Amino acid sequence: MPGPAIEANWGDTIVVTVNNKLTNNGTSIHFHGVRQNLTNEYDGVPSITQCPIAPGESMTYTWVATNYGTSWYHSHFAIQAWEGVQGPMIIHGPTSQSYDVDAGMIVLQDWSHATVDSMYDAAQDAATGGPRTMDNGLINGQNTWGNGTSSTGSRFVLDTQFISGQSYLLRIVNTAIQSTYKFYIDGHSMTVISNDFVPITPYETKILNINIGKHHLMKVNESLLTSSGQRYNVIVKADQPIGDYWMRSDNQNACAATIQALDIKGIVRYVGSPGATPTTTGYNYTGECVDEPVESLVPIVALNAANDDTEFTYDVTVAPNSANLFKWYLSGTTFESQYGDPTLFHLIENGTAPTYSGNLILDIPEAKQWVYIIIESGIPVPHPIHLHGHDFNILAEGAGSYDATVALNLQNPARRDTALLPAAGYLVLAFLTDNPGVWLMHCHIGWHTSMGFALQIVEQKSKIPGTVTDSCALQNTCSTWDDYATANNIKVLDSGV
Repeated sequence: MPGPAIEANWGDTIVVTVNNKLTNNGTSIHFHGVRQNLTNEYDGVPSITQCPIAPGESMTYTWVATNYGTSWYHSHFAIQAWEGVQGPMIIHGPTSQSYDVDAGMIVLQDWSHATVDSMYDAAQDAATGGPRTMDNGLINGQNTWGNGTSSTGSRFVLDTQFISGQSYLLRIVNTAIQSTYKFYIDGHSMTVISNDFVPITPYETKILNINIGKHHLMKVNESLLTSSGQRYNVIVKADQPIGDYWMRSDNQNACAATIQALDIKGIVRYVGSPGATPTTTGYNYTGECVDEPVESLVPIVALNAANDDTEFTYDVTVAPNSANLFKWYLSGTTFESQYGDPTLFHLIENGTAPTYSGNLILDIPEAKQWVYIIIESGIPVPHPIHLHGHDFNILAEGAGSYDATVALNLQNPARRDTALLPAAGYLVLAFLTDNPGVWLMHCHIGWHTSMGFALQIVEQKSKIPGTVTDSCALQNTCSTWDDYATANNIKVLDSGV
């Protein structure tokens, strides 16, 4: 863990066969940030685009890499992704600045000695639950635990050794269920050249804030917050004295608690270095819950947004339900769906979408419409919002309430597929309806998605059946899942996504 990398070139057709060898769980694979142009049935979301793959069964996903850069793939079944069903994904393509060597993936994640599934009940318990404290963090699946003679494990060492004067591309993705990081290499600076799948105008920084979110357990007005999904490509210049340097992924305990928060480290070595344990010193900074500044994320290919054709506004709240379990609500509704009745399959079979999610299913029938989604929260914590099937424009974000006096940036605004809803603030997103399908939009926090912080978009409903190239595979996956679920009395115990 992480799993093997999927590596391809821009424009390639990618074929991935998933064999479910688990004995008592369904599964799926979602390719995070991939637009899935006209291939909605391969988006990999149980209850939305497919039934789960039943134990002993297989499913083949086929799609074209129409965007490029760095990402990851992961299960979208319950919170299985954070049990380890995930891996990196590299789609080679143009960059906004040249470099000498592609040094590969840097996968950041948190880790607990208890499974995240075993922590879920406490995470949603409104009466006796408390903050989840993670034990450790990993870089490409590695780190040490403990100290002195009692320590175990090993540090990640970058395979590529630096040569003085050369520049190195690092592909960084945060796959944590909870933790948010400040990433840096002692003594070095970075040039950021892309966010998510979007090349941007390069800018310099010493510390990269990657998917920051504040974490509390809900006591009336607070919420458990975690974050994952953002990606950045950065270039590091080998301009320091020959030696061994710490690569750091400092967890921000102001955002989410980890016991070994400041000992999540790997090693970067120069050619000719002693090959010893580094003794370098980290940067000084203020521990904080911030994202990279949106004004720094300027797409290198300028695309303007337009005024809205359709607008949806949601208020984010959290409250206990009748079972005293915390659920997330968007304008009074918490998301619900069913594994055995995914929206895409239901739509093809019946011509309509299922109604489990109530007003959290958005019907947008026309092509080439600009859709604005305004999300506003009075809760003093941020949330990473992820949209499937699209990049979106970030038109505005800020503290307090959104109103018509807020200026919207329509001129080449930041584009990405995962953005941060500010604490006690608002986020205005816009996308163009150019990809027929059923697409999920959700808080990219495993526990929050399961607790109902999601909605779905039915885009160009009349055109969706014509985009499904293998309805038999879709039907067969549901048939085998139904047999398994019936035989084992499987029930959906969370949001279904």
